[in-house]
Amino acid sequence: MTCVFILHSAIFIPDPKDGSLYTFGSAHDGLKKLPFTIPDLVRASPCRSSDGILYTGRKTDVWYAIDLDSGIKQQTLKLDGTETVCPMMSNKKAPVFLGRTEYTITMYDSKTREKRWNATFHDYSSHLSQDMEYDLHHMCSSSDGFMVTMDASTGEILWTKDYGSPVVGIYKMDNEALLKVKVNHIAKETLEHLIGADTSSASHGNTFLGDRGEMVLQPTLYIGEHAGGLYALPSLIEEGSQLVEAKVLLIEGPRPSAPSIASSKSHATDAVSSSEASVNGSPSLRRPVQQPKVLEPKAALLLGHHQVPLVASPQLQITHIPDKLMPMYMLHHHLHHSKSAPKRIEKGNSKEEDKRQQQEILEMMKIHQRLLYTIIATIGIPVVLLVVFCIERSTRQYSSLSSRGSSLPDSPQKIDAQNEHSPDNLDNLISVGKISFSLKDILGRGCEGTMVYKGKFDGRDAAVKRILPECFSFADREVDLLRESDTHPNVIRYFCTEENQQFRYIALELCEATLQEYTEDPTFQRHGLMPVTVLEQATSGLAHLHSLNIVHRDIKPHNVLISKRSASGEIKAMISDFGLCKKLMHGKYSVTCQTGAIGTDGWIAPEMFKPENKMNRSVDIFSAGCVFYYVLSGGCHPFGDQYRRQANILAGEYEIEKIVNSELVIEAKDLIRLMLNPSPKERPSAREILKHPVFWNREKQLAFFQDVSDRIEKEPEESELLASLQKDSIPVVRGDWKVHLGAELQEDLRKFRTYKGSHVRDLLRAMRNKKHHYRELPDDVKASLGQIPGGYMRYFSRRFPRLLMHTYCAMSACKNEQVLEAYYYQG
Repeated sequence: MTCVFILHSAIFIPDPKDGSLYTFGSAHDGLKKLPFTIPDLVRASPCRSSDGILYTGRKTDVWYAIDLDSGIKQQTLKLDGTETVCPMMSNKKAPVFLGRTEYTITMYDSKTREKRWNATFHDYSSHLSQDMEYDLHHMCSSSDGFMVTMDASTGEILWTKDYGSPVVGIYKMDNEALLKVKVNHIAKETLEHLIGADTSSASHGNTFLGDRGEMVLQPTLYIGEHAGGLYALPSLIEEGSQLVEAKVLLIEGPRPSAPSIASSKSHATDAVSSSEASVNGSPSLRRPVQQPKVLEPKAALLLGHHQVPLVASPQLQITHIPDKLMPMYMLHHHLHHSKSAPKRIEKGNSKEEDKRQQQEILEMMKIHQRLLYTIIATIGIPVVLLVVFCIERSTRQYSSLSSRGSSLPDSPQKIDAQNEHSPDNLDNLISVGKISFSLKDILGRGCEGTMVYKGKFDGRDAAVKRILPECFSFADREVDLLRESDTHPNVIRYFCTEENQQFRYIALELCEATLQEYTEDPTFQRHGLMPVTVLEQATSGLAHLHSLNIVHRDIKPHNVLISKRSASGEIKAMISDFGLCKKLMHGKYSVTCQTGAIGTDGWIAPEMFKPENKMNRSVDIFSAGCVFYYVLSGGCHPFGDQYRRQANILAGEYEIEKIVNSELVIEAKDLIRLMLNPSPKERPSAREILKHPVFWNREKQLAFFQDVSDRIEKEPEESELLASLQKDSIPVVRGDWKVHLGAELQEDLRKFRTYKGSHVRDLLRAMRNKKHHYRELPDDVKASLGQIPGGYMRYFSRRFPRLLMHTYCAMSACKNEQVLEAYYYQG
């Protein structure tokens, strides 16, 4: 029977793997992911979110002594007074000590004054090692405890087991260290299809013919029910499978007098009494007897695989200054507050005000010192480099602002700026030379008081950038670089510069949105502009800058703009904001930066935080790699949330498993890994990136396979090239590529010649031959293959998604040969 949860108000659903939170509310809100986890809430508590929810949390550490042979818990050590000594065992074999952290969070609604929800999340002290040699591959069902373990290199199924409860995590003991290993959660039906075996008993010796990368899988969110309540697990399911969704139902029954929050068990009880599953799986609802008949819309949550939800809008508002738990957040909050709330200076008290400001600066520096010591004790040396730079920069800015304010308390620029923003002038059209704009049409705000307005230049739409006198020198440099580079279609176009007594104005090409809006706003009209095309165009603009020895130094979604749709219907992506650009001297490939890390936190390459760092074009490639994953994942960052992002960059810890477009997963991951390489020398250039197969259309893919097949047709069996092509090919051909073809094509292949199902060369040969003789094929074979090149390539790429990148890497040894040079970067 399908369980349906009928809701009067929002419920919260935790992810037991990492403590992520999902909320399901009204039919309008639907299922969404909160931008913080249970551990985040506990570290920040007491805190509140922007939607009025109050959070209180508690963190408790516990040590367990475990008998390694039996798995029985022997002793416990925790700070509750029950244990006072470290647990020790008297037997000959020492126990294994496991550390567990309990995060307990409680939510209260400040509007209704009700307790909304409480939960406990357990996390074991472990390390996720990216470089750990691990020869097993684990896949678990997202709906129950069925698990499959295979040999990662051969695909052989080693064992299967049903644990009776969903498996959340798997750990490996290594010299008494607990190492967390990767586990993929997959739909039960998809898992059974993948292993191609009877899942009722353990299977040994079977060849695994499909893993996550070898068949077309799509990411989903599985909502399930356990003894402890509802849970949510990111899960994979075969593309094309039917997903469940939240629905609006008209329930005949009395309206509740007041909203009430029920636990997941009470929802389940209500569901059983008021709903039942019909034949096709959709709920049919019973009518209560002798009740007032009122149609009331309610939201219904069905258990099963849902589409990956969007991230909800609520943000945390910290209500206190944490001591050690969130030092980076405290620093960010303090710096932001000091900039956004400048002190007002009166004429009569200038000397006293100077003394007071100097005292404030000294106090702030003391706070920074204490904060630095806290960070060193809490999160270590790598992050300190970032913090020191932020402290020095903020102190210089604070001192500069104070000195300017003291010496020029009533400067003409400030008086005019205040008058310009007075209520009487908000609707007035300001004209300076050929530039005109209205103060109410604000497009954005930049650093150092820069404002951007929607306006006109010589009668055409334009973005007007207004700059304060203190930044005129930076504006001159930006204009010079724009004039040099804006001939490229994927670089923002510069119109003109005007100036008056208060400000300098730069007129630029007006764009419709930023890349952030394109990626995160589901209502944004893309006009057919695909994410891969956006990234290709942005990379093309970046390659143009690099060809002119210009390093952008601030590549991020806000600085990639989507142009307005022109009369011809064209819409494109463009690189913008040249305020931090650096021009390399002719003949130089890098420059030593003495001013610290330049850019936006969370998008800055790790080498920028090293003393005497060498800044070159590769810093833009790293930032672009973050942008690539951000777009292809639908808004995720490879280095995590905004609080830990830059620290993770310094540590080299990233995650790129949430790419939305399943047809690009293998190619996109390969490219993003290259771009995020911690070594600047190992990152590809922008020109190399544009040659990568991730940007190839179906026609180019088919031409590449055909040219490769022609090139290796006469190669002897013992040649190094064929050995390279055949190396690690079991996952590529999925054991035997012939058995994965459709029945029509299998029958046709048997008519002509014998193919070796384990050889990549034979697979390429079959693809080439059927393409050459496509018109001669029987109608049923042509119908199954589809049209050339789109349908034909889709037929093979969905069955063998690793084939393109495997062949591309293996044939790179021949990239200088005439037949293949068009597919590789010749740098």
